[in-house]
Amino acid sequence: MKSSPPPPLSPYGVFTGTLFQYSSSPSLIAFESLPPPPSNICKNKCILIGGLSDGPIPTPYTKLLETECHTLGWSLVQPVLSSSYLGFGHGSLARDSTEIGKLLEYLSAHHDAEQFALVGHSTGCQNSIHFLKHGQEDVVEKVKVVALQAPVSDRETEEDHSEFISHAQKLVAQQKGEEMMPRSAFWAPITASRYLSLLDRNGEDDFFSSDLTDEQLRERLGHVGEKKELDLIAVYSGKDEYVPLFVDKEVLLKRLVKAMNNGVEEEVEEDDGQVESGKGGNARGLMLEDANHNLYKSEGDGARFVSAVGRLLSRW
Repeated sequence: MKSSPPPPLSPYGVFTGTLFQYSSSPSLIAFESLPPPPSNICKNKCILIGGLSDGPIPTPYTKLLETECHTLGWSLVQPVLSSSYLGFGHGSLARDSTEIGKLLEYLSAHHDAEQFALVGHSTGCQNSIHFLKHGQEDVVEKVKVVALQAPVSDRETEEDHSEFISHAQKLVAQQKGEEMMPRSAFWAPITASRYLSLLDRNGEDDFFSSDLTDEQLRERLGHVGEKKELDLIAVYSGKDEYVPLFVDKEVLLKRLVKAMNNGVEEEVEEDDGQVESGKGGNARGLMLEDANHNLYKSEGDGARFVSAVGRLLSRW
């Protein structure tokens, strides 16, 4: 009998570091990769938060990000949240923020952490924005850098979800928000409450939709501009397969950055031809014209994103 070919080597990279439990109730773990010796103590921690159904090593650029962090004296931390993998279907951004707070507190108490960066991919962007507003104040103050890679709307699709939204609304009205939705409603098991959070207008996760008014965007994002010590970059992909064709991505990115900067809007062009906007406030935007959602299709996009993150990390 002919033997099957071996599985490919870990496609997003192989990582060496420390695995630890940062919460016992619920039991949650994280993985930290430190810079090579003699950097035995690292006070700067970069937290990578993936999107729906992700866990550790969520993106093709994870190894590049680790290398950049180590070059600049930062460690890379990859947590497992209760919402990791398929857990998001019975979770919420509030639960995620509580657990991210537990992680940062643990790192401060036991891993010498003094400053943090949050790098969010996809729904990890919503997590980062939510934590900045709702996290414990003394912990949030230690977050100096936030990078949003693919801050896109889950609600804004070309599919019609109205029938299932109506069903979910009825369940919530009956105090049954934790009941599961029908199998045909979503690609993963999901409660009525989380379904509305992701797919209903003004849901808890609805931060980045193009049909929100400027005022609505500022209500959701304006707290970014109120932080005294924070650098944020929002990186949008010009060919993101999860963004409908009717959305003008460049216009939306400028609006998101303007909302984060409480109305401040500036624009410059980088040496590599990519447009970076919002240099006058805490937030700026970067458009990667040929990139897809997780930056794997167009050569060099992952490296350009990681380089942009590195420029912010180097300031701290």
